[in-house]
Amino acid sequence: MSQRFDKFVDQASLKASIEALTPMRVRFVSRIIDSLSSPLQAEASDSWLGQTLGWIEYFGLTISVHHGTTTEPLGLVSFEFAFRNACEAVGWAVDEPGSATHRFVDMTVQTDDGEERKLSLKSTAAQRMSETTAHISKLTEAAWIQDVRSAKTRRDHTLNLFRQYRSAVDAIIMLRAFRPDRTAVPTKYQLLEIPTDIFASLEDTSLGAFAADGPTIDCAYQGDPAAASVSLDRSDAKITVKQIKLSACILHAEWQIGLPPVGLCKIPAPD
Repeated sequence: MSQRFDKFVDQASLKASIEALTPMRVRFVSRIIDSLSSPLQAEASDSWLGQTLGWIEYFGLTISVHHGTTTEPLGLVSFEFAFRNACEAVGWAVDEPGSATHRFVDMTVQTDDGEERKLSLKSTAAQRMSETTAHISKLTEAAWIQDVRSAKTRRDHTLNLFRQYRSAVDAIIMLRAFRPDRTAVPTKYQLLEIPTDIFASLEDTSLGAFAADGPTIDCAYQGDPAAASVSLDRSDAKITVKQIKLSACILHAEWQIGLPPVGLCKIPAPD
């Protein structure tokens, strides 16, 4: 565990540190405490993250503190630090920031059961997000998209990229911030896990599906012939993943903002 979480182990130590602060710093800390005094309404699943209630609580507190000072959604960089801090707070081993040795991997986490998970982290606060599907605007860059001309070359490059991706990444963790308009505080945060096995069916895609300059290819997963769609975006040389059905994903947790806090609720399992 990081030493950052060993310094203040009791309220007395924390109180002594606050008493040593300047008046302006006390005002700042007071504002943070006000944010923490109104915990968010949380729902969690029985997943590896959702069942770790300390993790869910810590991450929710991070959201509360964040919105104690801004209306802007928790962005990707802040999300990465918040995710890392929550893991460290419950004693999980996490690699140091920027130390990932594999392409596509943002963070490696080892939980109490000893299982290691190599994760890619994404966040979005897009307008009018669907409650049933998710969207990754850029899974990864792929400069070759603008150069290839034949369906065979396009297919070979695509399959090679996704073989590398699935070999490196166990899952994509996405934080989704729902808000009524661009200037409003989000009303809900949702933590979603997208399995990289959702891309396995690309191996069975026919050559004809790659004939277009910027093809969109459906991914079959767990009996659904179109659990997600992979799009080769030629204009921006990137891979986009569209219409990812939440029924094919793990919904770890949701945090509601602006509602009276209640005891931690459980997210119903999908049908």
